[in-house]
Amino acid sequence: MRRELNIPTENRDNNSDYELGQKDAYASLSNKDSLNSLDDVGLWELFREGKEIAFIHIYGTHFEGLFQYGCQFTKNESLVEDALQDMFIELREKRKKTIIQTSIRNYLFTCLRRRILLYKKKFNDHTTNFEHSEFRLFEIEISAEQKIIDEQIKTDSKKKLKEVIKLITNRQREAIYCLYYEGLDYEEIKELMGFTNIRSVRNLIYRALAHMKSALSLLILWNCY
Repeated sequence: MRRELNIPTENRDNNSDYELGQKDAYASLSNKDSLNSLDDVGLWELFREGKEIAFIHIYGTHFEGLFQYGCQFTKNESLVEDALQDMFIELREKRKKTIIQTSIRNYLFTCLRRRILLYKKKFNDHTTNFEHSEFRLFEIEISAEQKIIDEQIKTDSKKKLKEVIKLITNRQREAIYCLYYEGLDYEEIKELMGFTNIRSVRNLIYRALAHMKSALSLLILWNCY
């Protein structure tokens, strides 16, 4: 279900450039196609210059994915919503000092991840210890379109695979989630999860998939008897 967007605003005078920019933004929503044609660096530069339509476009484009990603760390949706709102407010306040090199999405995911883990600790969320939590985070749903181990996994095998996914660590599930569900590449996952090199990301995912494949094979054999 798509979340209702609650775009954060700043307190400005009615005659300020911001207010005029905001009015222009809503009046110029027909220019969305032209914003889509910009690369991330160009779009972010418009945002840094104070163009409200750029901020609205970034917020609207990435909000849903950010919310779903945030909910993988905690079942407390209010905490995720607060973290998102606070993150975007701070980004707006510090926009002139913020520069991205390539991907807006990866930058926002990194900011949100850091903030949610901080909020979980601050508000004593029960899943504070992310890596060793007893709670199974990043609950991956298997669909016919997903390709993790085999592109032609049958329905009964999908059910077994869902059980196997619960056996790997939260960090392994996060990497798989980012790679297969969010479409992040290895470089983006490296930056997002704080790895020092791409090889570490590949090894983490390889070990997770190998463990899943082995456990899945055992489940299939077990059910044969």
